[in-house]
Amino acid sequence: MGQGGPYRPKSLILISLWIDHRAALQYDWHRAWGGPLDLKTLSLHEAWPMCREILKDRSSHSFAALAGWSFIPDPADKYIHAANQGAAKHRRLTPAWERPDKLLGPEHAAARPAPKRDERLRGRLKARLGLHD
Repeated sequence: MGQGGPYRPKSLILISLWIDHRAALQYDWHRAWGGPLDLKTLSLHEAWPMCREILKDRSSHSFAALAGWSFIPDPADKYIHAANQGAAKHRRLTPAWERPDKLLGPEHAAARPAPKRDERLRGRLKARLGLHD
């Protein structure tokens, strides 16, 4: 099979976590296995099944990082969301933890429009500072 087949190396998920979300991975690894992950002493072949066990826990920081959640919901959050979904029969709402975090991350900064400049005030400031184009 090609690259997209069922035989893709799942260890790429572990590598992605290691590069992009190392703090979350190390926290979960320490919590699950009692120590930090050291890829110099543990091969990817050995580490992937251990990582897969961590990712089965939907409340792990690593799962939340891969899912793009803005925070990890506790059971109360899930119950409240489920109760509110029952009340809203005509519209399903995205849970708050699945919405992107608007305070952090460069992907959200690009979505904001650039502030408008007042060229008259800008020209006065440049003249006052002695700046010329």
